Amino acid sequence: MPRSSRTPSIVPSGDDQTVYLAKDDLGRLGAVWREADAEATNLETVLTDLMAGE
Repeated sequence: MPRSSRTPSIVPSGDDQTVYLAKDDLGRLGAVWREADAEATNLETVLTDLMAGE
């Protein structure tokens, strides 16, 4: 069976969605990506959480 040299996309096709991720800099400990529910990744929620220190 021939192998494709093209890597499939992990982005769903046909879905027009915007997702916001927040990366925390922990200084000497490094950086981490915040964990969030998919429903809580809209701009307003992300900014509110950042302002609240969550």
